[in-house]
Amino acid sequence: MRWLYLYFPSLQLDQLAVQYPAQPMALACPKRHQLLGVNALAAAAGVKVGQSVATAVLLCRELQLFSPEPARVKQLLQQLAERLYQVTADLALQPPDALLIRVSSMLKLYPDPARYWQQLQLQLADCPYQYLAAAGQTPLAAKLLARSGQAELYLTPAAEQAKLALCPLTASDLPAASIEQLARLGIRQLGPLLALPAAELARRFAKDVLHYLDALTGRAVQLPQFYRPRLQFNCELQLHYEITESPQLLKPLQPLLQQLQQFLRRANLLCQRLQLTLQFRQHSPLPLQIRARAGEACAANWQQLVSLHLAQLQLPEPVYALQLAATDYVPDQRASCNLLAQRSQPLSKAQLLSVLVARLGEQAVVTPVLNLSHWPGAESSVSAVAALPALNAALCYQLRPILQLPKALPLTEAVTLLSGAERLEQLCWQSGTLLQRDYYLARTEQGQRWWVYRTPQQQWYLQGWFS
Repeated sequence: MRWLYLYFPSLQLDQLAVQYPAQPMALACPKRHQLLGVNALAAAAGVKVGQSVATAVLLCRELQLFSPEPARVKQLLQQLAERLYQVTADLALQPPDALLIRVSSMLKLYPDPARYWQQLQLQLADCPYQYLAAAGQTPLAAKLLARSGQAELYLTPAAEQAKLALCPLTASDLPAASIEQLARLGIRQLGPLLALPAAELARRFAKDVLHYLDALTGRAVQLPQFYRPRLQFNCELQLHYEITESPQLLKPLQPLLQQLQQFLRRANLLCQRLQLTLQFRQHSPLPLQIRARAGEACAANWQQLVSLHLAQLQLPEPVYALQLAATDYVPDQRASCNLLAQRSQPLSKAQLLSVLVARLGEQAVVTPVLNLSHWPGAESSVSAVAALPALNAALCYQLRPILQLPKALPLTEAVTLLSGAERLEQLCWQSGTLLQRDYYLARTEQGQRWWVYRTPQQQWYLQGWFS
């Protein structure tokens, strides 16, 4: 087993079955009005691929029809590749419905191919998609076996050749004109075609036939372009029905947030900002910025922040599509939680700030900050949490209370001076007078710490409190 081909014959229908369980469904071509795919419930009612839409509806009145979404199917295939990339190195996307894996490069890590196949199955266990798997000595051999329904994994080279000889040419990648020409000669399987001399094939058929047979048998090496995981998270979702109320957007957003969680945990990253873009038919797209100050990877926590934003949103018109993009990544260096703790951990300061900002707005949540000023009353102020200025390292070494009075009060209680004096002076440029104060750290009889000062006239005032 050198190559493994995973064939997903009904990706879109399997995904729709999660949203519409126990419902017969089919994919219909909008132009030709013919069925391109059916699920098991529709097939049990007599609906078949290739039937007209009118015939299918007569056979099954409960049949739900959907249009093919190539972009959505490609996105699902990429998600499967991201899952399998955790246990295998060389895999390639085979649009629109398959993945190709080079097994030979993984046999050093998994000497037993059966154990390697078990690891792949574990990654696909919780996926709702049906698939067929076949192995071969070449990529095209594995593909032909899978698409012809011969899902074999552990074949000897001789047994593989025997299986390939029985494969119909309609399951191969040969041009349709060549398949029809071979059928007129009575050749409908691969075995008789391989038995023909190469010179005869080159004289009577197009070069594509010889090139295909060379790649199938291994005489010509054609390596695919291997998949590399994406570095940015950006997903789109076309809704199956338009949504008019903003809280109803949470349900279709859940799978996108789960994908975000898997992406961040695989890369050991946290995301500090999400951009959720709502698409409308007539109105311009509406971007929403959702922030998590310390970074977040958990889908449930992101869903809480998104729900707070959506609860205050009035939609100008129904939404037909969503786009979720993640920016501002930081490494996940959080401390591990207690494994024996039975209760959920309380919110951290950064998580609480994120929830408050999402509920009240960025300008409604403020915090005290230090300013670049030595004069009391001007060295501290309040600022919005979302626009905190950078803290000067020199200010961290000055003993200053955050809680300061805008206007000092006369000191009326007895205090004990702990440290000081620190003389501060300021020249008033309007009057030309010099203000002079001697500041002390004091303690009251109740144990509170105050910041007090004395004027040259020996008057004492209270400037602020230490927490």
